[in-house]
Amino acid sequence: MVKYRLSNYLICPACRKFPLKLNILKIEEYPDRDIRVKPCDEYCSYKDLRRDNIVDPPCNECMKKEIVDGYYVCTECGGWYPIIDSIAIMHIGEYRPKKIIRRFIEKYREDIPIEYIEKEFTS
Repeated sequence: MVKYRLSNYLICPACRKFPLKLNILKIEEYPDRDIRVKPCDEYCSYKDLRRDNIVDPPCNECMKKEIVDGYYVCTECGGWYPIIDSIAIMHIGEYRPKKIIRRFIEKYREDIPIEYIEKEFTS
């Protein structure tokens, strides 16, 4: 499962920009989960803030959520990376699983900006 905290570790594989912008399409919540973790050290995607801008990080609340479907976007180069069935697809170029990504686009066509859809179908 993809957790918000994964964003603390990911960079854009195309241009190496950090952090990537997280866009969530489907999330599952586990309200009874009680996992204590060390706060993210650089970036909290749950609050969409650099870690040094958060006084009391909501880590326990964050750990109760799992991202099922969504996508990361690089604000530098415009690359986008789907999260499909709780797996972040971080491949670029010829290594992208085109069929899987196209099925994802068909499922969420109304929720994905047209520029990402066009980029996927023209490459």
